[in-house]
Amino acid sequence: MRKIIVLILIVLAAATAGTVAGSQPRGEFRSPEIQLSRSWIAAALDVAVAEVGESPSLPPVPADRPLNLCNDLPDHQVRTLETAVALMRATEKGRDLFELLESEGVCIGVDNLPYNSAYAMSRYSPSAGWSESRVIIDESYVTILYPDVLAAILVHEATHVERAVDRTACYYADACTTLPNGVILEEEIVAHGAEAEWWIEMYGRDGKDWAFNKDHSQNQLKAAYLRGPGEFRQFIRDARSNEREGEGI
Repeated sequence: MRKIIVLILIVLAAATAGTVAGSQPRGEFRSPEIQLSRSWIAAALDVAVAEVGESPSLPPVPADRPLNLCNDLPDHQVRTLETAVALMRATEKGRDLFELLESEGVCIGVDNLPYNSAYAMSRYSPSAGWSESRVIIDESYVTILYPDVLAAILVHEATHVERAVDRTACYYADACTTLPNGVILEEEIVAHGAEAEWWIEMYGRDGKDWAFNKDHSQNQLKAAYLRGPGEFRQFIRDARSNEREGEGI
């Protein structure tokens, strides 16, 4: 019954959003009142969609100490990151990746990224080890509506750090395919693969039900991963070939 009620709210919100958007002709000034209405409707729709989604199959495992943060964050973002880390740690691989970040002193931060959802910077020095490395998340993903998506992103970025620390990254063997925009294809295939495997552990091979927003992209990634290595490689190549990759990083 609860899902039926929320689905009705989604339909109503979507219909209203379409009415407001259609009432503003292209090129004309949009008043602050209309902007506010659209923002409220979009927010209500996001909440409704998030509410109707299923819960992960594994229980969260909260960290037993404060997160190592790169910068001061408002309380609500800290709580969201803590929730995402707890979900990340629900799987054995997720726990291992988080413990690697902690043991190597790699911090997690939030920034306004123009294009990418996140990035990992792996940096080693004889004096500081890997502690100058960091994982940075775009602030639009640090939302309590989709902590599972944020957890999947953390798995992805922590995988990049792990491969640098373990010296298994393709650039150690000079065996990388670099796309025209500078993206190292093999590294993204492995990191996205870890992300997809985490999503499968949490939601199964069918993926997350009622996924219409950021979580829908995770379902698509999962589906491509399950189609096999060849198709997954092409899926990642296509997804990561945008010329805006790395903008503002």
